[in-house]
Amino acid sequence: MIDYVSGFFPCKHDPSKLISGMVMSFDSLGNQEWVCNKKLSVEGSHSSKIQLQSHSENLVYFTGNPVKFLQGHNLFGTNDIRHLMRLFFDELLKQEALGLCPDPFQYDLIQDGHYELTRVDINESWHLNNSREVQAWIRAVGETAYLKHRGAGQFSGDTAYFGKNSRRWGLKCYSKGNEIKVKGHKLPPELCTPEMLEYADKSLRIEAFIRQLELKRRHLHILSNWDIDTPEELLLECISKLELSDV
Repeated sequence: MIDYVSGFFPCKHDPSKLISGMVMSFDSLGNQEWVCNKKLSVEGSHSSKIQLQSHSENLVYFTGNPVKFLQGHNLFGTNDIRHLMRLFFDELLKQEALGLCPDPFQYDLIQDGHYELTRVDINESWHLNNSREVQAWIRAVGETAYLKHRGAGQFSGDTAYFGKNSRRWGLKCYSKGNEIKVKGHKLPPELCTPEMLEYADKSLRIEAFIRQLELKRRHLHILSNWDIDTPEELLLECISKLELSDV
């Protein structure tokens, strides 16, 4: 399913409404070197946030998890990225305080997917018997597996990364049940049902993060070039490069 997405919407807007502050740099003599506007965090469903920033007069940069923004969680979602991003943009338009005012031509471009993506994360979950098996699998793969051209795994907490610092793409393996216990990832109270918690607890999640250079190489930096099968094909191709030992 589609997870995190970054890119640029072609959209007229009021830049002053997409600023949450500024960051400035000064040299040792106190002279200003540069100034940068901070991204604006926008709350969606159940307070899940997305970040927006004015890039130019007709471009708005976005980054975040549109699935969480729309439904408050990403235990499950969709591979239909074009439909997902249409829903996401329409939801942003409902927030008048953002000052987004696309003309009809720009709105059609967004609906048709004729705009640039700079990052897409794709994942799937595999259900094991319990959280202990999930964590044991992650430990084993992180200690014994290799990713072609990326090397051995690296641990950050209880997540196993492969190609973590790659400018193109990489993989990470983690327990969804553990993730939703961490501050900032917890489920909203109204979604903490026994069924949802059990679903997460058994979920081994494997996620591919595809960055700008790789998206451009595959001509997938333009959203309209994706179809509903593209995410699954990409993820499975990335996983196929993971060399697993008999362990």
